[in-house]
Amino acid sequence: MQNIIVPLNTFDRNEVLENGQTSFIKLIAESGAYGIEIRRELFSDQDPSLDSLKNEIEKYQLFTVYSAPIELWKEDFQLNEQELTTIFQEGKRLGAKWIKVSLGHFDQELSNVSLIDLFLKNHPEIQLLVENDQTMHGGNISNLKSFFESAYAQNVPVKMTFDAGNWYYSKQDVDEALTKLSQYVHYLHLKQVVQENDELVTVPLQKGIGHSWEKVINTLPSHVIKALEFPIQPKERTKEYVQMMSESEALA
Repeated sequence: MQNIIVPLNTFDRNEVLENGQTSFIKLIAESGAYGIEIRRELFSDQDPSLDSLKNEIEKYQLFTVYSAPIELWKEDFQLNEQELTTIFQEGKRLGAKWIKVSLGHFDQELSNVSLIDLFLKNHPEIQLLVENDQTMHGGNISNLKSFFESAYAQNVPVKMTFDAGNWYYSKQDVDEALTKLSQYVHYLHLKQVVQENDELVTVPLQKGIGHSWEKVINTLPSHVIKALEFPIQPKERTKEYVQMMSESEALA
């Protein structure tokens, strides 16, 4: 499937930490997925060097996304350049074409988006993606819209990762997010969120009328790359979900 990515946080966290992210590469490749999303927060002693991980991914010809739990803008509204530099160095060693971070604390008056442009000029081979996370500041529609409007006005080559489920955690409206942000979307994280015992829980995708993830994929262009970011257990069901997405797109 040429536009499905499988992130490593899809699988059981303990199993990933115990066996290493490398141990899932073959499974993801054999599922028919286009690529893999390596998660910085899931590195463990079981993982080899970044260079070795890159070689293993390349052996299976998978597209590589590198996700790091850092915020683009610090609490003082300034660019988080030190951490960003570290992440890009790691991403290059991994062979990642895309690097994904969260928005953080952006203020249109105080945050200088031209600094991102200067930074990215040193890394032309990597696409920076900014995702709506589950926080009230980084998952806020108005903040994200303000950031992308500022970036696009200055031709800063940054694009959006639209996480279909995170809007529930940040108490935002999915339809409003689609209306205001869809033009910036380059990568889609698919998950289904339900309420169980007064808590929001991410669950596997289900087909059927009323599921917001289906509305999201039908609203965005079909060529948008999609990640299956929901629990896949057992891991052997990965191929089943990749095929499910293929069928959903064929019907769209």
